[in-house]
Amino acid sequence: MRWYLATHHSSPDDQGTAQVFCNPKRVGAFAVSREALVAHDGEALFRLLVAVTMFQRRQDNQITRILRSMTREDAGELGASAPLLALVDEGRCEHMRTTETLRVRCDLTKHALTKRGICGANPEVECHLKRHTVLMRRYGHFGKVPTSVALVVREGGARDLAELLALVRAGTRGRAARARALVAALSRAWRISEKIAAMFLSIVSNPDMTPGVPVWSDVDWRHFIVIDSNVDLFLTALAYRGPRSYEARRAFVRGLAERIDLASLRRGLRRNNPRVVQQAMYLFMSASNRRAMPGDCMHKGVDACRRCPGALTRICPVRQTDGRRRLPLAP
Repeated sequence: MRWYLATHHSSPDDQGTAQVFCNPKRVGAFAVSREALVAHDGEALFRLLVAVTMFQRRQDNQITRILRSMTREDAGELGASAPLLALVDEGRCEHMRTTETLRVRCDLTKHALTKRGICGANPEVECHLKRHTVLMRRYGHFGKVPTSVALVVREGGARDLAELLALVRAGTRGRAARARALVAALSRAWRISEKIAAMFLSIVSNPDMTPGVPVWSDVDWRHFIVIDSNVDLFLTALAYRGPRSYEARRAFVRGLAERIDLASLRRGLRRNNPRVVQQAMYLFMSASNRRAMPGDCMHKGVDACRRCPGALTRICPVRQTDGRRRLPLAP
């Protein structure tokens, strides 16, 4: 935690946090203003969720390049529910009308050679999903994501994403149950997993991830922890041998966080914040992100590594050496 707080916390490179998603230099036209984020503006939250959903199974820096490559017009269409729903209502394909038909009947993909969006269900229809999958430059079916999120909002009886989150909270009893209900509501959309939902919800509800954001006193916002491959690497280094379910790994991180008084390490932080602890794990083990960060200690040479505590150097994925064989990850 001392390493993370001293080097990357609240910096423009703190990947997966509000600093990145509010910065046009990082995410281009998908950036939302911090004021809109703190105010829980519905359209800003929608654009944020679409951008967050892109961050899976590719290096973060590759995704930020894709987001920056999109024009303001394309981002305005992909990141706003109203134009997406208009395209659904005006479209000629019956398979995009609901989240269920989009999931079950739409077989959107890309042509292996041309990379154009294609499908077998309605191959002659030039629908917006085929265009979106080209713009998003991810899996062939990824063009369904923005429209699916818009449909989730409409099917939830809400005018925008902020209202949907409020309706879910109002319709559920208990802080822990509300947190789980929010994750479940977002996970109805195509390609939104518990990890993606947790990343988004932590940005909009965790006071240490987005300073100034209203604290959800009726929701267990400490539930929103992002378990990814880098966090798994750190858990392996800690010799974690518990169950591999998301729930079990989240509980383990929460248990660790309870033992770390963040307020004593950095003024202004909550004493117990598992999302911040998890962020430190993730960033420490993310070799690709650290290589792209000019201020990371890996760029300061062997001497910096020698000053680092031995427990960290043994598991550091980017440790600098003087030619001797690097130590492997702890078993």
